[in-house]
Amino acid sequence: MTLQVGVFSVRDNAERALAALRGAGIAQAWMQDVASAGRILWRVRVGPVGQAGLAELAARVSGLGLGEPQVVRE
Repeated sequence: MTLQVGVFSVRDNAERALAALRGAGIAQAWMQDVASAGRILWRVRVGPVGQAGLAELAARVSGLGLGEPQVVRE
């Protein structure tokens, strides 16, 4: 499973969130650009992560002030 930390319309904001995650030792954080409604958005996600570690990881992300991450399955 993957946690989506946020979707950003400004790349700098996505990069700041990614840097915060990596700075907290969350090495499996990554950023992906996607086209939506004719514009580019940046998703910041963490994973993949197993079911057993999902709640702990979500709590760590929330503790960084990045909001409550959403579980995404693709």
